Amino acid sequence: MLSFGKITSYPKEVIVIKMSSLAWLASKCISWKLWLSDRLFPLIPPFEFSPVLPHFVSAFLFATSLLGLCALLFFRPNKIIILGVILLEISSCLLDQMRWQPWEYQYLLTFVLFLLYKSNTKQFLDLIGLIFIATYVFSGLHKFNGGFLYTVWDNFILKHILHLSNTLIVQKGLHYMGLLLSIIELILGLGLLFLKNRKKVAVFIIIMHLVLLSILGPSGANHNEVVWPWNMAMIGLVWFLFYKENCSPVTFYFFKNKLNFSMLVLVGVLPFFNFIGYWDNYLSFNLYSGDVKEVIICVKNLDKYPELKAFVLKNNPHQYCKDYDALSPNKWSFSELKVPMYAQTRTFYKLKKEWNRKYPNTDPTFIIYAYPYNEEDAIKIP
Repeated sequence: MLSFGKITSYPKEVIVIKMSSLAWLASKCISWKLWLSDRLFPLIPPFEFSPVLPHFVSAFLFATSLLGLCALLFFRPNKIIILGVILLEISSCLLDQMRWQPWEYQYLLTFVLFLLYKSNTKQFLDLIGLIFIATYVFSGLHKFNGGFLYTVWDNFILKHILHLSNTLIVQKGLHYMGLLLSIIELILGLGLLFLKNRKKVAVFIIIMHLVLLSILGPSGANHNEVVWPWNMAMIGLVWFLFYKENCSPVTFYFFKNKLNFSMLVLVGVLPFFNFIGYWDNYLSFNLYSGDVKEVIICVKNLDKYPELKAFVLKNNPHQYCKDYDALSPNKWSFSELKVPMYAQTRTFYKLKKEWNRKYPNTDPTFIIYAYPYNEEDAIKIP
């Protein structure tokens, strides 16, 4: 058995796997109901061939995955356990689109790369570094929009966290200052990409994650706790990959390798298609951008299902539901599953289908909307 007190003496690839396993285990425990099928929020099959299975199947996949991650924490990682965890996670994700969270995507990629490059530590570390660079670059690019300024900067950070008055918030200078967050994140990602010495960039990124944890954590909004372990893992991995090891994943020779080039396409090229609607938000590192579509469920009478009333919005800020109750799937998902709604139009359509199957005779109206929240731009799902 390996001692956690000697973590820095582990092989480099083992350090990455253990850090990822610990954070993955924590996030899965926090979001435990996400991985079960016996819940209020409907399962949303990602594909037409996704099977509907008994409840015990999801429970078995979840429990076995936790055991695998625990084994990776306490023992030296091996290909059989890594492959087992990968297969278990893919099987779970084939049952429910809501499980396709960004941290799940990152950890899956990490484990797959470990299998492919276990004998080549440098390539493994450089490719993990590439995923981190893509995360910061695309996350920064996606925040450069009015939805981020209005939803995240004005209403969440300035109003909810800093408790500034509306008089101050509407000042143009303060309002547009929020774009600095987008620019800083983008510059830090590009710094990891192009600078030869990445230590100073790594320090600033660690500070950025600490600030984010202070905003989302118990001392701040106490919100979205499932990403707290992810941010902690990012801090540890950024220090290890870019401060200690100074990973340098971008050279012409590096991408002559077909597998390396495939990873570049997956995390560095396909996310650009998200800007024109052809690649998913979470697979494109579109995080806290305020620029994704949302859905709201308008229901006239929930008396048959009183357990759902906890997810009805007390104040319907956009007035899409008029005199009906406005039930927010995002609030519902955060409350029950501890994760945000998987924000894709096709997912909203599937949610309506699964709602009608699970909660019949409620005559719901599903409305898709997005910033700037104009009623005429809202789309009613037929």
